[in-house]
Amino acid sequence: MSESDENGRSAGGDSAAGAADEQVKVLDSSFFFLDIPIAGTKFAVPPSVVAEMKDLRSKSKLDAMLEDGRLFVSEASPSTRKRVVAASKKSGDYGVISETDCDVVALALEIGGIVVTDDFALSNTAQTLGLTVIPVQMRRAKKRQWKYRCTGCLKFCDAPGVCDVCGSEIMRIK
Repeated sequence: MSESDENGRSAGGDSAAGAADEQVKVLDSSFFFLDIPIAGTKFAVPPSVVAEMKDLRSKSKLDAMLEDGRLFVSEASPSTRKRVVAASKKSGDYGVISETDCDVVALALEIGGIVVTDDFALSNTAQTLGLTVIPVQMRRAKKRQWKYRCTGCLKFCDAPGVCDVCGSEIMRIK
């Protein structure tokens, strides 16, 4: 078995399957709300995911993983988080992705991890950055580039908001 650096990345020599097994899986909150096992021995979450664990079941699952050493809590740098926000704007998920979702993607990007989530906006943003995404329970989300269109004059726009032509709301469309 090869050695890993302090970020959990493999030092080399593993097969693709072996490397994926050894990669740190960065967990979204949805993982803790479901009773579905996931393969692996190295997991990470940002502090914002820990803060979302309010009910006894999800908090117990998180605490058990922390206690047995499979899970660690870490926060990505502000510069990495800015890259995630830029990617969410590029993918069209900026108005939909939460702060916690950005933290999950940023942590995965910074440590070279795999994102585990059922959130489509989070998944789409992660894929825009070239990250691997594993769904918790739902089908794997396909990468999508969203478009924005005025609900009044039907003009295509760059972002959600108010149309500069007619003043109507700009909505995200497929």
